[in-house]
Amino acid sequence: MANLIRTSLKTTNDSIILTIPLVFFMWIIGAYVGYTQYTANSLPEIILAVITVLFMLGAFLSGWFYMVKKAVLLSKKVFVMDEDRAKAVLGLFKTIPTGIGKYFLSYIGMSFLIIVIFLVFAVVIYNIGILLIGHLDLNALQMKQAMSSPNDMKTFLDSLSEAQLLKMSYWNVLFMAGSAIASFFTFLWVPEIIFSTKNPFVALFKSIYKILKKPLKTFGLFLFIGLMNIVLSFISTFAIYNPISYLIMMLIYFYFLVFIVVLLFTYYDREYVEETEPANTEETKKEDENKSEEK
Repeated sequence: MANLIRTSLKTTNDSIILTIPLVFFMWIIGAYVGYTQYTANSLPEIILAVITVLFMLGAFLSGWFYMVKKAVLLSKKVFVMDEDRAKAVLGLFKTIPTGIGKYFLSYIGMSFLIIVIFLVFAVVIYNIGILLIGHLDLNALQMKQAMSSPNDMKTFLDSLSEAQLLKMSYWNVLFMAGSAIASFFTFLWVPEIIFSTKNPFVALFKSIYKILKKPLKTFGLFLFIGLMNIVLSFISTFAIYNPISYLIMMLIYFYFLVFIVVLLFTYYDREYVEETEPANTEETKKEDENKSEEK
């Protein structure tokens, strides 16, 4: 694990340009979502906005994840001159259109599958909660009013009895446990699509099979990422009160996102690609042929 983290940190630092597309996309998607909050007033407009966001996500993720994959493969190459490595790293930008062309439909399919899985998951968790915990005896209007502001939430919680608060805590634990289980079994879904299987439905089952092949190793990585995310979220709650500390936390957050994806892809490449095939031989041969033609 320590060697994996060190390698991933080095790859992230060497390919820090991976943060540039991520920052631009987050800015664009944030601006679009902010715009639709004021313009999407009817149900058809809201549905159109959601579909647009899904397509934007599909285009970005397919290109960016492919760029990360190329950065991971590039980190295994030996360069005599630093200038050659710098040129190769800058060349990662050129892989984004290729990634969109290869995996756009895969990530669109994955997005819709996630919606289906979420709905099934919500129904299953709800039914388990009803059987084991019982109803909360709260209506949708109460919950909506409570979520209006932090003060409204505090007032709402103060109005609940001890029995209701206990039930609510049980429901929270149930949803957190269910979310953790679902996240673990879809942990390798993204790298499975990028490295091995374009079909998102088949990739889901193949990724689950690979998790079950090495459950302890995968769970260790999953736990490490989860703990890092909790620590970062805890620290960021104190940073929102100061503009400078908030800016620093945002930079750390973007670096963390890139590092996590590089870590996950490096783990998948080591554990499941290198042991079964000699690191994308066909793709590597094509790239070498293209480079020789350019020269």
